[in-house]
Amino acid sequence: MEHMESKRCLFCDELVQVKRKGSCEWYIGCICAPGGAYGLREGSFEPFRQLSYTEKRSTFPLISAYIREQNDNEEAVVLDFEDRIRILQSPELPVTSEDKGIRLLRYLHRHTSGPNEPLVISQFAQSYNLTYSPNLQEFVYITEKLKEEGFIERIGSTLKLTEKGWVEAAAHATGKVLKQCLVVLTGGEEEAREWMDAIFPRLIQLGYAPKLHEEDRSAKLEMKPIESVLQQFARVKLLIADVSEPSGEMWLRIGYAYGCEVPVILTSRTNGGDELPTGVRPHRYEDMNELTGLLQKQLC
Repeated sequence: MEHMESKRCLFCDELVQVKRKGSCEWYIGCICAPGGAYGLREGSFEPFRQLSYTEKRSTFPLISAYIREQNDNEEAVVLDFEDRIRILQSPELPVTSEDKGIRLLRYLHRHTSGPNEPLVISQFAQSYNLTYSPNLQEFVYITEKLKEEGFIERIGSTLKLTEKGWVEAAAHATGKVLKQCLVVLTGGEEEAREWMDAIFPRLIQLGYAPKLHEEDRSAKLEMKPIESVLQQFARVKLLIADVSEPSGEMWLRIGYAYGCEVPVILTSRTNGGDELPTGVRPHRYEDMNELTGLLQKQLC
């Protein structure tokens, strides 16, 4: 019969079942590895335990987060004391609140099949390792920030990715660096939703991180120079503008992108863009399927 004992996890302080197998102790089902386990090599427990309180407080939450993320990606985790430095000095370790927020978006993306699908975070108050946070306060701050930015919806411990959040998470889940792509539309929310559902996923597959351009009303109120408003158009690697119902402001932005040598793709519904400037020939489409094919042909 296999011997099991109860022991506290060093990194999340939860009392769990521990199984000895070979030269490792396997900690089963703690907050570091919900539904899974991680191994700690023989001789490593004491060096970890003997670290100062200050060092434990600053580093153990990060190690816990590392274990959880690896487990969630179905990667076996076996640690010894020397791995501590490797983990803490890894360039993959998120530092800013934005990077930490992306880790939560990616987690939700892995555990749902599409936008607006609710996911209950079990033991929410102890799950701040999902964002590599040192405490619950920072975890809540990050979730609220993502909510304010329109990436997630949250009611208590139930989270769900919005359509905007799903696209953002998918862009970061590919594991490769994506080229920034700005999309400018003239319609309302329904048109934006169609693009997010049908076009954005294909752009991600083609190596781009699409972002819907939203007018910065505060910039107008503060009378900022137009150059500062247009800066985001100079920083992207691709601009896609739908000129079905173009405005003067849209042409200004398109012209600025051309001036910055940013590649520009113009699109238009077949029944739109009737009075376009001479020489402007957008890609005409009947529906999203046709537009997807046109963009793929253009970008491949």
